Amino acid sequence: MKQLPILLFLLAYGWAAQAQLKDLPKDYWKNLEEVTMKNKFDREKQKFDQRPQFGRSLIKLDGKKIYLQGYIIPATLTKGPMVLSRFSYAECFFCGAAGPETVIEVVAKGPIIYRMDKPIILEGRLRINRTTEGQVYDPFRLLYILEEATYYSAD
Repeated sequence: MKQLPILLFLLAYGWAAQAQLKDLPKDYWKNLEEVTMKNKFDREKQKFDQRPQFGRSLIKLDGKKIYLQGYIIPATLTKGPMVLSRFSYAECFFCGAAGPETVIEVVAKGPIIYRMDKPIILEGRLRINRTTEGQVYDPFRLLYILEEATYYSAD
């Protein structure tokens, strides 16, 4: 009979933890994996370049608000450009351990306070680096840009 209160406590704790998990926003890293790189001949340069081919469900997210949890990697040592990586610094794309779909360029609304060794969640508007009616693919930028990014929470 002494075990009944303990059992009830554990059940209540489990339900509360499950409710908190449901409140977290969807993490869109899986969606960003829907890209392949194809060789395309560039007539101006007279050589082949790799160009991204994005999946249909990913293209539907272009311009939409998304949430991503990851690690900030500063592009410079002072204020300025930064990248959010799905993986920690030791495993990120720039270290050769992951693909280009695991990083996103961050264009923040304001300052974002972060630690490189602690994951954070950012929210912002996804822009896919591709040629459309209103934009041209820029090979000097990452595949994805998180515009109007703001800090959502810390993990």
